[in-house]
Amino acid sequence: MKVLIFGPSASGKTYLSQALQNLGIHAFDGDDIEGLSAWYNKNGKKIVTPENADEAITNHYSFLWSKKFLTNFLSKFSTVYIFGGSGNITHMFDLFDKIYFLKANPEIQRKRLQSVFRKNPMMDRNEKGLMVWGDWLEEVAQKKGITFLDASQTPEQIFEIISQ
Repeated sequence: MKVLIFGPSASGKTYLSQALQNLGIHAFDGDDIEGLSAWYNKNGKKIVTPENADEAITNHYSFLWSKKFLTNFLSKFSTVYIFGGSGNITHMFDLFDKIYFLKANPEIQRKRLQSVFRKNPMMDRNEKGLMVWGDWLEEVAQKKGITFLDASQTPEQIFEIISQ
């Protein structure tokens, strides 16, 4: 079984993937899968990671996953859980048996985005501190009829749902 859990920044994807890994489950944060993702300019050329969200938006840069790479990665597991997202996430849906959207309380998201412990906080908000990614992901999930997961649940509760 191949399962995708996607959602906006600071919804808890990294936390959940690490918690499940600690339980011995094949769970991966997409950002930690070497070779899965990269930044591209509007002409489809791979670029270095932008310094901040404003640069990415202004220059029409996209953070994309490689479908070929993901297909190969998934083939190594009979059961695997991928947590993450990309600008082309919908193009990956057919690789998964189940797909979930991780929905977090907006106030909790804001606090998490402002945390000094985030790997790259400026990619999640602009110069004014506003979240710039994520709303479109929720719209996609709603339009596609994807099941929503409550991010306030424990990793064990979420695993109970996604492993069925």
